[in-house]
Amino acid sequence: MPIEPHPFASRKRDAALLARDALALARAGGVSAGLKSQTCCVTFLAGAGTRWVKSLVAAKKKLDSASIDDFSRLVAEFPIAAPRGLFPVRNFITSCPPRIPMAAYAIDAFKGLGRQMFVVRGWEAEIQELILDPLGIDGESTSFFTQNEGPSGKMLGHGDAARQSMRVWGDSRYVLANFGGDANSPLTALASLLALEELEAAGEKIGLLLPVAEIEHPAYPVILDDEGLPRAFGHNKLGGAGAPGMGKGSSKGISYANVGIRAYRRDALVAAIEEIVASSWSEKLGYSIPGNDPDGHEFALDNVDALLASRGEARILAIAKPEELSPAKSFEDIGSFEMAVKKVREEWTQFLSASDPEQLPYRRTSHGIDNSRS
Repeated sequence: MPIEPHPFASRKRDAALLARDALALARAGGVSAGLKSQTCCVTFLAGAGTRWVKSLVAAKKKLDSASIDDFSRLVAEFPIAAPRGLFPVRNFITSCPPRIPMAAYAIDAFKGLGRQMFVVRGWEAEIQELILDPLGIDGESTSFFTQNEGPSGKMLGHGDAARQSMRVWGDSRYVLANFGGDANSPLTALASLLALEELEAAGEKIGLLLPVAEIEHPAYPVILDDEGLPRAFGHNKLGGAGAPGMGKGSSKGISYANVGIRAYRRDALVAAIEEIVASSWSEKLGYSIPGNDPDGHEFALDNVDALLASRGEARILAIAKPEELSPAKSFEDIGSFEMAVKKVREEWTQFLSASDPEQLPYRRTSHGIDNSRS
């Protein structure tokens, strides 16, 4: 369907949500074979995160061996060194098993949109056995990429991981990115890719499309200019550029925030990465990017986003639901993450039930979702 070449932020919220459903329904059979062949979907699974590790250690210490239940046993047995994306949460994707690794939601959101690459630091066998096989994701369309450490012996961020893995995704036309602890919606991912293709075809100068949701006092708001274009992002890694309540799309503390999915035009992503590396990389130290933590020497995709936004090459797609912004960054977030993904997956199931089941990668049955075809 034709997409008006301007951000949905310029529309009323209800109209944007209707456009979201209409966009996806117009291509209910998924993306075309041509678009799928031009798209690489990258899911970052390499890290556990400091907050996650500390909270998991604390949770393990609180366990009472005298009254341990099934969930407590999962907590006790889960390795501290494992990526948090492997922690088992309630399964709202398939009819069984009752639990599935957290990262399954991010990985499944990209299923059928293109070839999938997973940035890891080991644990490939567990990801294959516990996530990819149960979801029926074809091994021929997937690959693993191991992120290497920087000069200091530590990981230098997802921007650096994107740079390292460029040889894998660099022959694509579009690159979708997400993270293993996010409550991503397959509908938002599908609509974002289709909208990016349509906007480029319409002649829009676009390098990045960010699906966003309206959130009250978001930690990382998207700052819009008077024309509804994103120009800055309130993010601690970027020195807190902007603040909640600023810019178009904000009212009484309500602002737009990205829900963890990014859709890039490959050429723009490559150019931004190369520019940042050329100006900030040191073989001895790592990255020295103005505004970032000077001691961390990291490179985040947020830096790419900020560069593209500053040049007017970013757009937002105001179609996501608040539940999609419910990442599980600590053990205490598991409950809210599960409630969020339950709502997200219920909406996806409703979408599938309104579409032609013979044309979809999943089919709804009386027993849940049958994912035997992909």
